[in-house]
Amino acid sequence: MKKVAIIGRGTAGVLAVAHFWRWATDCEVELYYDTNIKPQPVGEGSTLVMPKALALDLGITYEDLHNIDGTFKYGIKKSNWANGGTFVHQFVPPSVSYHFNAGKLQDYVVNLLRDKIKITDKNVTPDDIDADFVVDCSGKPEDYSEFNMSEFIPVNSVHVTQCYWDYPRFQYTLTIARPYGWVFGIPLQNRCSIGYLYNNTINTLEEVKADVVEIFKEYNLTPSEHTNTFSFKNYSRKANFTKRVAHNGNSSFFLEPIEATSIATMDAINRRAFDVWFNNKPLAEANIEYRTLLAEVENVIMLHYFAGSIFKTPFWEYATSRGHRNISRAFYNPAFANMLNYSQQDIRDLYASSSGFEYGTWSGSSFQQNLICLGLYEKLRDLHEEIGGKL
Repeated sequence: MKKVAIIGRGTAGVLAVAHFWRWATDCEVELYYDTNIKPQPVGEGSTLVMPKALALDLGITYEDLHNIDGTFKYGIKKSNWANGGTFVHQFVPPSVSYHFNAGKLQDYVVNLLRDKIKITDKNVTPDDIDADFVVDCSGKPEDYSEFNMSEFIPVNSVHVTQCYWDYPRFQYTLTIARPYGWVFGIPLQNRCSIGYLYNNTINTLEEVKADVVEIFKEYNLTPSEHTNTFSFKNYSRKANFTKRVAHNGNSSFFLEPIEATSIATMDAINRRAFDVWFNNKPLAEANIEYRTLLAEVENVIMLHYFAGSIFKTPFWEYATSRGHRNISRAFYNPAFANMLNYSQQDIRDLYASSSGFEYGTWSGSSFQQNLICLGLYEKLRDLHEEIGGKL
């Protein structure tokens, strides 16, 4: 019997355990983690990938949401982007996604599988393990020599405040442009997480703390003393898969959380690792697909900065300039132009097209909704003419 080992008990680790326990049916699955290393409970929103994956892998359904402080997520409410206004990037009815407490999800999955897999409390590396295949979800790297760093994403820090409430007051993720960056809002059963993304070389934490008060007022939220502030790098691996090891979670990539792309990317990595190890997928092809996906996800992120915001501040001058450079480069990739053309169908046809291709983690309907509401179709045509072509 072959053995698949997963290192790490964070969200990426438990999703990998669930995936390989469900689909690698002829293999022993073992989870390694060190109880002295606490998983970082981030990324508490997702796309349509998560409900389906949890249901297929573990039988987790809507009835289980209370176990992970979960709420339904039918879309992403965006405010202050481009020329202003508010819109909701909606998922195709009747589909919904989840907001969830990452720490509770991790505990819940491990408890469901505790009697079905082997669990070892030990700090290990892939070289320490006697296993045929290893999914390394051990967290962010100490050395970035094997990674490509994002040259465009303009935010590198976040300040998160937990705002406790008696019940969730909305069922969408907040994504609000602000003078120094943008703010997310994640509604859970007992609290709303408010996170302010910014660049610490342009603005100070004190400025961010003063400005986020406006969000508390607008949404009638009471901030608690439970806050967390940290900086991060945006990166992805040069090569993510080998014949024996695949990396996932922060061991593989980190791109800022706008559009909640991380869970869908984790799922894509698990699927490609499975195909390499069990379905004879060429290793080079899997690594090309990985790099392509991460590049497309970054382009999806940068479309927001290309759109800009209502604010005229040093951050937004910096961010929109980077957005312009990134999207100018994206035009040279046929996949971007193909999605741009595909997304201009009638929205009802895009809703009906279950076989429609994706760009990054966006479907055709997501692409259309955002490009219309962010005023980007006309801006993209102007850009294409600027760089020497016409759409």
